[in-house]
Amino acid sequence: MKKQSIIKQPVIKQALGESWHELADIVKQHYDITPGTHAEITVKGTMDEVYHSDIAKLFILTGKIFGALVPYRGKNIPTTVKNRTMENSNAMHWYRTLFFPNKKPFIFESRMVNIKDNEIVEYVRYGMGVRMLVSVKDNALVFKGIGFHWKISDFIIPISNWAVLGTVEIIEQAIDDKNFYMQFEMKHPVFGKTFAYSGTFHIS
Repeated sequence: MKKQSIIKQPVIKQALGESWHELADIVKQHYDITPGTHAEITVKGTMDEVYHSDIAKLFILTGKIFGALVPYRGKNIPTTVKNRTMENSNAMHWYRTLFFPNKKPFIFESRMVNIKDNEIVEYVRYGMGVRMLVSVKDNALVFKGIGFHWKISDFIIPISNWAVLGTVEIIEQAIDDKNFYMQFEMKHPVFGKTFAYSGTFHIS
């Protein structure tokens, strides 16, 4: 298999192109680390709410296997997110730690890669990924899910949104020069909102 070359530019900047410059400064700072280099950004904040529906409970075990879902509900959950890039990787790596009361800290890891203009894939374990279009709206960063896929070696098995928990939408927008608000939501065409979390963060 041919080794993929590393583009030394932030992953979201690769995807957005010139639209990158329309992002609010605090949002750009969150993503301004470059594959092919050792870099890290830490953000800290509080999730106002972490939610999943009763239907989503049926997917929790599968989610644990792939490392893809937070299995708890809660409000006002302290959260730390470390984003890293590495010399030998074309991805932006995510390490999220959520501190639920009376539970071990829950760690949710993933990696985000640009695959073409305005499109990224965020992978969890075993090659399971969600494809998302990225855009800028009113200086905010918007991710919109267009489907899932399972990458096994060089093979990709497409999975439609309705076959799992629905369509992903993420919005990250500035509150002021030092703080930003993030909202993640999954909606199924039949079952409605299945999974969501949102919160306010600052760069540490």
